[in-house]
Amino acid sequence: MRLFEDLGSSSLNPDDDPNAKKLLTVLQNQLPAYNAGLNQVRASEESEAIARLDKERDSDIQALRDSLKPYRNAKNTEEADSYKKIQLLLSEYKNVDNDSCEAETNQITQLISRLESSDFSNAVAQLAIGKFVNHLSVSNAAFNSLFAERSFKTSQKNVSDMKSLRKTLAEDYKKLTTYILAMASVEENGESYYKDLLAIINNGRGYFSDVVVSRRLGK
Repeated sequence: MRLFEDLGSSSLNPDDDPNAKKLLTVLQNQLPAYNAGLNQVRASEESEAIARLDKERDSDIQALRDSLKPYRNAKNTEEADSYKKIQLLLSEYKNVDNDSCEAETNQITQLISRLESSDFSNAVAQLAIGKFVNHLSVSNAAFNSLFAERSFKTSQKNVSDMKSLRKTLAEDYKKLTTYILAMASVEENGESYYKDLLAIINNGRGYFSDVVVSRRLGK
């Protein structure tokens, strides 16, 4: 929360007012759970990205299969033999795109390794389908990277009710701002503790407002 960053950079001492310190502490103690909840929201967004990457690699493996079609009736002996060899290999992975995420990743990794091995590399070159193998390798690696990251985050997080967290945080924040505003309004000294703290709070609100506007404008 920007409030605590700005407060830490200022010369204000929360201990100068036990009530203000208590309200600030209540807010600060909620931040770890709130930030954990935000991570869950990001994880949900990552799920959409994972689904997109999975669809991309499924398209790439289909493109690899389709790249063999022009050679089904090849009259050139070398091309015909290469076609049969790779077609037989791909038949071993016929339903790979219907496997679970991790199983599909492992199967595709194995397939690519075999296609790039000395047993099949000549046939791949003969049919000029290397770019399709490369596309599948890249999309499979991209999927696995994000999936592994999301799996780690999922294993580390605790289930949080973000709606409840936001409500509690907002209520306690309102208590703090109402108190500081009331104290600042009755003080005569323009450079008082409460007016300075109120300025920090307003700065945080302005920063948040700018962030929201920027996101809406797509900046």
